[in-house]
Amino acid sequence: MTTTTNVTRVQDDYAQQIASDLSTNQSAQEQTRKELERLTRELEELQEGEKVLLKMQDALGISAKPASTPTAKRNVKRAAVPAARSASARSAKKAPEPKAAATAAPRKRKAAGETEVKKETSGGPSWLELVMATLAGQTEPRSAAEVTETLSAAHPERKVQAAVIRNTLEQGVARGRLERSKQGRSVYYTPSGSTPADAGTDQPQPKPQP
Repeated sequence: MTTTTNVTRVQDDYAQQIASDLSTNQSAQEQTRKELERLTRELEELQEGEKVLLKMQDALGISAKPASTPTAKRNVKRAAVPAARSASARSAKKAPEPKAAATAAPRKRKAAGETEVKKETSGGPSWLELVMATLAGQTEPRSAAEVTETLSAAHPERKVQAAVIRNTLEQGVARGRLERSKQGRSVYYTPSGSTPADAGTDQPQPKPQP
């Protein structure tokens, strides 16, 4: 008796669930059918409008090409914003390039050599002038590392690099203003005994004593 009652109750539950699902399905079908009918009417209206526009176009003798021009203009206007964004993105990506150029510039100057003797700051002495002044006050030959250390201590406001100083010393040797000597694996520099004619452009001549 109890088993029969339980089976009947389960069947009733299933029947109610199925009836509810069926009602939901039918309601969804009805909504979809209405939406399909609405879209069909809209499509028909658009097609009728297209026919009218084509007839007007033929009556005016206008070719089909100008008709697509407004669409192309709209596409251009819509694409203007992404283009501007892409341009700003490219400019943002290119912004770090000055830093890269600044880091690459010392390498280029080091390879070129001659530009190392130019003035680093407007109105300030060139590296060659600073190197000559440093070596002139020494009684013994100095290596590039020692000259770099001395210039770093004497001119903290300038960015003294060992590669720049070494290249400047070699430029001084090439111009005949410095002499190079080797002691083992170390290279030392001293002021040359004779100063060439171009020295006057880099280092002021001492005034004659009265």
